Amino acid sequence: MYIDHVGINTNDMEATLQFYCGILGMRLVRTTRTPDGRRHYNVEIGGGNAFAVFDGAELPTVGERQHVNHLALPMDTPEEFDDAYQRLKDHGVPVTEIIERGYGKTFYFHDPNGIRLQIELKTKQDVDSLEGDPDPVPYVHALLQRA
Repeated sequence: MYIDHVGINTNDMEATLQFYCGILGMRLVRTTRTPDGRRHYNVEIGGGNAFAVFDGAELPTVGERQHVNHLALPMDTPEEFDDAYQRLKDHGVPVTEIIERGYGKTFYFHDPNGIRLQIELKTKQDVDSLEGDPDPVPYVHALLQRA
């Protein structure tokens, strides 16, 4: 098992993209929206990994630490996915219902420290696209012009 991506929260997607893609030189690889309409952008961070950045999050007050949105743990086979789901349930860990996504399926739960974890099974090619958000923040247009 390995970590596929880390989800982080922001309430300023524009500033977040300018920092990671502008200042640090990372690459924006996908723009999309969550089912509830929030922006969900993926920024490649190297080694085949990405930040999944979620907009519209309520951030901590000044001086309070930011928290990770979630860690994603990919499974290689449907059997591993089903076994992980059942094992967590058998140990009394509350899990979400299985959620069907465009790339496959997933579910969420929390570790003993309250960190949200995601187990996912990719059954379809996950297509990177900067066209997934119909109303992207302005910096996306700047990045598209550079490409």
